[in-house]
Order: sequence, then C-alpha cells, then structure tokens
Amino acid sequence: MGKVFLSITMSLDGFVAGQEISQENPMGINGQLLHKWLFAGKQKEDEAIAIDMFKNCGAVILGSRTYTTAIDGVWESQSPFPVPALVLSSRKINVTKGFTVVSDGIQAALSQAKIIAKEKDILVMGGAGVVQQFLAAGLFDEVHIHIAPILLGKGTRLFEKENNRVVELTKIKVIETPGATHLFLKPADK
Repeated sequence: MGKVFLSITMSLDGFVAGQEISQENPMGINGQLLHKWLFAGKQKEDEAIAIDMFKNCGAVILGSRTYTTAIDGVWESQSPFPVPALVLSSRKINVTKGFTVVSDGIQAALSQAKIIAKEKDILVMGGAGVVQQFLAAGLFDEVHIHIAPILLGKGTRLFEKENNRVVELTKIKVIETPGATHLFLKPADK
C-alpha cells in the first residue's frame, strides 16, 4: 500500500490562509502569496516538488471549504487533480466530475481513498481543519510542510487547535528553493 501524506503550505508565522476567505479571495487576503512557489513564477526546483506530489498519487482528500472556495470558484468546477478526490463535508454540497463527497469523517474518507488509490499514495491537503484532524488521529505516514518566506500576520493557523497528543517527528529531508523551504517529516515511530 502507498503512503498517506499531509501536504500544506504555511507562512513563517504559521498561517495556511489569509483572513476573510471567500469566492473572490479563495486563499484569503494575501493568501495567494503563500502559493507563489506553486503557481506564480515557479522555479525549476519548486516545479519538481509539485510534480513529485502527484507522481505516485492515487487519490486526494480535501475539505469542503477548500472545494467550494478554491476548486469550485477558481478552477471553475474543473478538477486540478489528475486523480479522484474525496471532499470531507458534514453538509450536502454538489461536486463536479472527479470529486466524491464523504460525510462520515476522516476514517471513512481514508478507507474510500485506499480503495481508489490501490497501491498508490493518498494526498491529504487543505484546509487546516482536515490536516489537523489527520494529525490528531495519527492517520498519516508523512507530513510535507512548504514554508513560504512571508509573515502573513492574520488568517487561519495550521496549529490553532489544541492537540492532546504529542507527535514526535523525524526529518526525512529539507529542500530549500527560492519559493519555499520544503520540510518532509514522518512520525518518529514509523
């Protein structure tokens, strides 16, 4: 079976999105600055990391807020993913081709993703709440945090909520590029 990896971009001061997320501002105010490494003026090194993210990926898990503001709004209902994606949502939402809504929580989403991905990896991405849930439950093999060289000041923090579980991580590798510092970590006990 492939690995389950959490991947998210974060500012140096811990924000994964700017404040006031909306259809007009899917990453929040100044949130697009977090993802310059991924979208704007990509460097060869950053592009290689983005390509590697999907190289062995068989399924994606994301939250409903990320879907409704970023995918449905920015990508105009076209999937930016080369693989099927599962959207975690406690409410009924309409999704486009390539997406499936899962309303039974992260365990159910992960079970479905494993069936879809078969032997390939599962990418768990934004938003912060989804990543926090997977971290708290210990349902991951690796954490990839892409630290953008910016102090955002306000917005949604990745580690805002208390986690009653200590998770010791071991460095797999660190890649420094012009657009971000990419941390690849795994639980120390794996």
